[in-house]
Amino acid sequence: MTMDPKGLGLKEQVLLAALECCGGDCGRTFTAEEVLVHAWERDRLAWGLRGFEEYHPDAAKIFKELDAHAGKLGMVGSGLLEKVHQRVYRLTPAGLAAASALRPSDPIAREKAGRELNEEIKQILEHPVFRMWLQDQSAPKRFRDAGHFWGIAPGMPAKTVRERVNAVEHTLKAALDFLSAVGVDEVTEQRGKVLFQRQDIGRAMQFHSDLKKRFAGDLRLLAHGVEL
Repeated sequence: MTMDPKGLGLKEQVLLAALECCGGDCGRTFTAEEVLVHAWERDRLAWGLRGFEEYHPDAAKIFKELDAHAGKLGMVGSGLLEKVHQRVYRLTPAGLAAASALRPSDPIAREKAGRELNEEIKQILEHPVFRMWLQDQSAPKRFRDAGHFWGIAPGMPAKTVRERVNAVEHTLKAALDFLSAVGVDEVTEQRGKVLFQRQDIGRAMQFHSDLKKRFAGDLRLLAHGVEL
């Protein structure tokens, strides 16, 4: 069972529309127009052109939700969607997890979200810099190592730096939210193998927070003064 879109906020309606567009596949892209039409077909009053709500969707409304607007981060900046090209997007693992939570009676969507999150979480938990920190929490001492974990380096566009650092936080928060939504402390495969646990996420969040504090000056410099 899917929640009635008319009872949801605009962001949640976009998430459900994006989920329908990609079929729960984070590798599958979709256009802003596709998302708009899916959302409009389910709530014409919310997404319709003023005065013509029953006949025409309003493209301006979808872009207000997708991208930064009037001081709001937008769904891309919030880590729920990734902008691939102009007007082309895809769900992030965090976005897929949030969308699947809106479909509590859909085990397929929930399983796909768990798998996608697991791939992202696995990269974090198995990263050598994180493993080093687990052994010695005074490490790493060089920003180069922290940059290796985040996938950033001097010379990168400030926007890319911010997105990559924030993506780690979005993924970890999405994993915790996913565990809370399904009421468990771990996610397992059908055969019983544990994919990730709440305590693993907690340690990774502490590590990420430590890195941000330790290298705050370096991050501000790379992000052109924007606090991350």
